[in-house]
Amino acid sequence: MTLTLTPSITIRFRCAADNAWRMIRTHTRRLSIVSMSFLSMEVLVFKYHGK
Repeated sequence: MTLTLTPSITIRFRCAADNAWRMIRTHTRRLSIVSMSFLSMEVLVFKYHGK
């Protein structure tokens, strides 16, 4: 499931590959991605920086 909160922020929920808990952050000049996995769910937050 994907939720678009604003034109620059999108949140995506999906089933995780395993039950491990982890948090991963990565970014480029125009895009930041935060991935949080817990239980059997994975939440990805995409934030676009730019025009």
